Amino acid sequence: MLRTIWTAVVAVFVSVTAGTAVLIVATFSTKSPLIDSLTRWWARMLLLAAGVELHTEGMEKIDPAKRYVLVSNHYSYFDIPCILASVPQPIRFMAKASLFKIPIFGWALGRAGFIPIDRKNRRTAVKSFDLAAERIRAGNTIVIFPEEGRSREREMRPFQRGAFLLAIKAQMPMQPVAVDGTFDVFRVGAKRITPGKVTVKVGEVIDCANAVLRDKERLASESRAQIENLIGVHGTSESRRAELGAD
Repeated sequence: MLRTIWTAVVAVFVSVTAGTAVLIVATFSTKSPLIDSLTRWWARMLLLAAGVELHTEGMEKIDPAKRYVLVSNHYSYFDIPCILASVPQPIRFMAKASLFKIPIFGWALGRAGFIPIDRKNRRTAVKSFDLAAERIRAGNTIVIFPEEGRSREREMRPFQRGAFLLAIKAQMPMQPVAVDGTFDVFRVGAKRITPGKVTVKVGEVIDCANAVLRDKERLASESRAQIENLIGVHGTSESRRAELGAD
């Protein structure tokens, strides 16, 4: 429990510190590489406080000169700092719109170019994906969790189509990535953080050049298969299947 309390204290401190610094830097340039350095520092401090031992596999598959739509499984709040700390790209996430209302931290997210999304509002969600396409063209890699929520089991939830429509719209390569280990560190419903090893594993890039709307199912299937193989878990979350069956 002491580890959990310590991590919470550190999270507040680094969020305020990094957020304030981003706001200052963004006053002069919203494209400054200092913003990426600050987000990585924020991520690494959180992982250090939580006792996460971060490893990577296959990171050489990511070309530093290229930009991607990066898709990943989603087990934990720690997935985001693990990706930010390990992937050598100017990364921006699509995040819940409510996060952008948090003083300093939320303001910094907006100024840094992170993208708010309210999936319950279809009209604003479409605008968010249009903005994400603009971010990619401007030189950012966009990270999306196709499950649109954290899985309560090791099996992933069903993939939604947004990430794949974005890759088609932007005509940018899709990069599957698996975050393996955060389920044990801090899963959905956990009351305390358990320090441990997390490995960010990179799959094979999926070329989306000339992809059209009808390719979205193929892209979803290919990326899901890669991520399942990387984490060694196949199938669909039982709780999510039950939800779908009740609808």
